Amino acid sequence: MCRPAIRHTECACYVKMNVTYRCPNCQQTTQADFGPQVVACSRCGTQVEVPAGAVTDDRLTRCLLCPSTELFVRKDFSQTLGVTIVVIGFVISSVFWYYRMPLWTYGVLFATALIDVVLYLTVGNVLQCYRCQAQYRGVPGLDQHEPFDLETHEKHRQQQARLPQAGRG
Repeated sequence: MCRPAIRHTECACYVKMNVTYRCPNCQQTTQADFGPQVVACSRCGTQVEVPAGAVTDDRLTRCLLCPSTELFVRKDFSQTLGVTIVVIGFVISSVFWYYRMPLWTYGVLFATALIDVVLYLTVGNVLQCYRCQAQYRGVPGLDQHEPFDLETHEKHRQQQARLPQAGRG
């Protein structure tokens, strides 16, 4: 089995890892493949050097775009779309409940739950940086990273909120 960004002689394949991030130069969200040395913005061409030791054979050890080593694994699915599916299911089931159709009400709720389970089982994972929200796809060792931690997220959110205040004072 091939590992991303590693060329294997036995199977002669090379799989690219990619990152979705906000470019520090043009401030646009971009997606770029990254190799062992550089990540380049596809919009303005700005290049960010990959820090030494950031990518090993079995995992990504730190963010390539900021100095953070705190990364988490989440589902590669739009949270907005997920909430929209749940809200639509709730609204439709409420209409059936209003018209005193409990079997249809529960049927819609169970169908919504089934859609949620199918999406959970079929959608892959993405590795995300707490600090800059860069998202990494195709990286090896996702199972070696921790899931989302609210305490760590809040720490980085508070740092981002306080940095502008510290500069003004």
